[in-house]
Amino acid sequence: MLTAAIGFIQNIQLACFAVVFILIALHDRENRCFRWLAAAYCAGLVGGAFDLARHLLPYWIAVPASVIAAPVGYACIHAGVVHFLSRERRLPWFSAVLVAGALCPIFFWSLSLPRAFGPTMDRITTVQDLELAIQTALTSILLLTAFDLETRWPRRVLGVFLSVYSSVEFARVAVYLATGQLPDRAAPWVETASGIVYVVSCSVLPLNFIWMQNARLHAHMTRQMTTDALTRLLNRRGLNQAGELEVARYLRERRDFAVALMDIDHFKLLNDTHGHSGGDQVLGETAWLIRSLVRKSDTVARIGGEEFVILLPGTPPAGAANLAENLRRAVEQHDFWIEGKKVNITASFGVALSGDRAHLDWEALLKEADRALYQAKHDGRNRCRIFEGPLSGEAQWSSGDEVQENRATLPS
Repeated sequence: MLTAAIGFIQNIQLACFAVVFILIALHDRENRCFRWLAAAYCAGLVGGAFDLARHLLPYWIAVPASVIAAPVGYACIHAGVVHFLSRERRLPWFSAVLVAGALCPIFFWSLSLPRAFGPTMDRITTVQDLELAIQTALTSILLLTAFDLETRWPRRVLGVFLSVYSSVEFARVAVYLATGQLPDRAAPWVETASGIVYVVSCSVLPLNFIWMQNARLHAHMTRQMTTDALTRLLNRRGLNQAGELEVARYLRERRDFAVALMDIDHFKLLNDTHGHSGGDQVLGETAWLIRSLVRKSDTVARIGGEEFVILLPGTPPAGAANLAENLRRAVEQHDFWIEGKKVNITASFGVALSGDRAHLDWEALLKEADRALYQAKHDGRNRCRIFEGPLSGEAQWSSGDEVQENRATLPS
């Protein structure tokens, strides 16, 4: 049989990847996914060893151990996927129940192998095929239905491959049920497809898992580089990326947008009075307050000690002024509690508008918002100022009250 001829190649691959995943699991003891993968390849390696020793051991020992090894391996792979996707509550032990259910008839039939070797081994092999078909189908469904954007492409590739694997195994079962013979005698094309899938799986599965792990690690590192650790908002790097994208969208679609720069008034005095832990608490609560008042499409970032930036896409001047004033009042009226003491703070805002410019630069727009914020501080703090000047020349200032009559709510 073709599947028997490639067994030696599979055993070499299993041995290599078993060693690799054992070493990775020992190095990264907190990653349960790698432990399950190491167990899966060890199970396959043990099964290959029992298959080679079939003529040296009693059939009722060698055959069940060699046949059930592959289903055990795929049950471990399923458990690894469950832990990787953090889906522990979703049928974590169902694969183990399937393995136990398949082991019973395999062990019972192995007792009669000396008397009727051929027909009995066909039944045992078909039970193994059915078990593999169900196991790979379950894992494929789990991979393809998970909502994890970080690993979308490696999940899809592995899920599609396991779907093909499952289809081939179901085809093998169907051939046996229809003809009473294994595919190597009744349907050679199914046997050939099986051999190809078996060989490819030994390489595709481990490499795909490594791809998924790498994709998640890359996403986490990117998030750490663009996210402020204290407030979970974007940092300056993340804001600059979002700002450049918004400027590019503006130049393409000519949709108004605005940038609001917020600074907590007298924050150094707050730190001196309540300590840096109290200041951090105020920053975290202020970040929450801002997020609760802006739209999901708005971008919020912390770019300095006490400075926050709100990027407002698709927002006209009246809407930007309205939002800045609402945020100013919300901060002023909010009660902050530090170690049981009520603390009230205020904030100043500077707003810059995209306007109707033929050319727009993100850094220049941010500087305009900073100049408007400086003016708000100069005028007495706890107020909003809108920069309405050109990129060069004398700036023109609007207090926000001047556009009171034309204010509109932000678009949803």
